[in-house]
Amino acid sequence: MLRIAFVGCGGIARHHASRLVQLKNARITACADVDPAAAAAFARDFGAAQHDTDFRRVVRRDDVDAVFVCTPTYLHAPPVIAAARAGKAVFCEKPISLKPAEAERMAEACDRAGVPLTIGFVRRFDAQWGKLRQLVQAGAVGRPVIWRFAAGGKPGNPWFRDVNKGGGPLVDGAVHNYDFALQTFGPVESVQASSLRFDQTSVGADTASVILSFASGDQHTLIWTWGAAQGAAVASLNDVIGPKGSLQFGMTAAEAPAGFDPKQKGAFTLRGGQGRDKVHTYPLRDMFVEQLRHVVTSLAQGKQPLVTARDGIEALRIAAAVLKSGETRRTVKL
Repeated sequence: MLRIAFVGCGGIARHHASRLVQLKNARITACADVDPAAAAAFARDFGAAQHDTDFRRVVRRDDVDAVFVCTPTYLHAPPVIAAARAGKAVFCEKPISLKPAEAERMAEACDRAGVPLTIGFVRRFDAQWGKLRQLVQAGAVGRPVIWRFAAGGKPGNPWFRDVNKGGGPLVDGAVHNYDFALQTFGPVESVQASSLRFDQTSVGADTASVILSFASGDQHTLIWTWGAAQGAAVASLNDVIGPKGSLQFGMTAAEAPAGFDPKQKGAFTLRGGQGRDKVHTYPLRDMFVEQLRHVVTSLAQGKQPLVTARDGIEALRIAAAVLKSGETRRTVKL
């Protein structure tokens, strides 16, 4: 049984907690939030015996084995370091930090204390993204490839759009892309970005276009905005193109395979031209549940989970390069 304390009781903490309570080998025993009402409500809703406004008291509790840090990104470091010094294993939401140097200090604190630190890169546990990596690496559309991605929307909480607190979409949102790309294509050689501010209430850029170039010869092109008007229709794009065709998210072939049930399975459609479509399926599962099953079991056994602090730092290095390139309008070499 892994006894867990949450630091930060907002939206992502509740998202994780609602799934943790489904696991038989995890129990939420305590929580902390600077808002006493949020801490009290979280404790009531998820069965935590204790709640507090000071995370330092919570991480030192004897009935806590692991600490889940779910604060805004710019507040990650103090509870991670305090938990490590208290001898607790740590799960930290992504991004690990806004600053690579601070992320290094977080990792060093956990290494020094001999406790595991893992980062919330939930796509690592998703059958959809796992299938995409498998197909790309198997050469389904040939190599090199370009992974094209475009998305929009505006987070409800403005701190996400503050470069000093959440980092904006090219840090908080796209860090998932950077981690997936590193695992799929390998090291990044260079970053080119052009950043903009659509919404004058944003602090720093809230919109950007990015090209990541990999040593493998592959590319990732990325357009993301958190500055368009709330509720505005912003077209999305997510596919992989290569010499042999394209991989499209979803069942876009003229005919679905026999027995395909969209309630049970997801699909990628490989379009090779001249009507040569092939559908690749995968089981539909809740990636957050899959992530937590792995993390809880690993931490309960005293093992390092799949995602390491170094993974968080490497993805953050790309995010920092994207911000620098966007500000300077120059290519950044990694």
